[in-house]
Amino acid sequence: MKVTLLNPDEVKNLFMDWGQTSAICYDTHMKDPTPIGKGCMKSGHYSGSRGDYIKFLVTECPRFAIDQAVRHEVGVFKNVQSFRYCDRDTFGYEVPSEILGNEELLAKYNKHMEDTMALYEEIQSYVISEGKTKERANEQARYVLPMATHSAFVIGFTVEALENFMNKRLCLRAEDTIRQMALLMKEETLKVLPELKDKLVPNCKKLMYCPEGKKSCGAVLTKEEMEFVIKHAVKEAKEKVENKEE
Repeated sequence: MKVTLLNPDEVKNLFMDWGQTSAICYDTHMKDPTPIGKGCMKSGHYSGSRGDYIKFLVTECPRFAIDQAVRHEVGVFKNVQSFRYCDRDTFGYEVPSEILGNEELLAKYNKHMEDTMALYEEIQSYVISEGKTKERANEQARYVLPMATHSAFVIGFTVEALENFMNKRLCLRAEDTIRQMALLMKEETLKVLPELKDKLVPNCKKLMYCPEGKKSCGAVLTKEEMEFVIKHAVKEAKEKVENKEE
């Protein structure tokens, strides 16, 4: 998988744009509004940032990971490579990580993918031989393409939306491929905007507890465990205060 930040120059100026938009709230006039933008991020005032997008091109990505990424809606736009207009001549695909050490199973998997591509091309050729267009041939042939087929898409996030994406997709419970995507996006973003380092984190680091409940990886306390600890800590503190008063 490859991830490219498409608008690094715009991203560099994100805090300046954020500050320019937000300055109107208090009729603030500054030669450089960047500090206002940074202050808004620290205080959680994101309305001034929602006109700016951080845009990525993601290539060599399995279609199932794209399907997960495009579920993010608020503050996000996306365009996905079409299997109708784009020919699958260069048929890349994802290999399940758990079978990499099993030579026999890996060979069967690769053979299945090769056979699938051969069938794809056979369907294309037949439809074209029937006098139909290449577009129609692609439409018909794509029925056999597996979810592991590599594709590409462009996705853009507001800062707020990118934080939300990272909160969910950097979690250790996230599927491997979408987590890899999130890590690559984070890496590309921080090259240009290192100020977002503490924002682009999994939910447990943001909330200081794990919201996954019984499915927690165990790295931090769950919400229920944290509430239990706090409840007993408060109880002990009250008892100490009462004992001193006596």
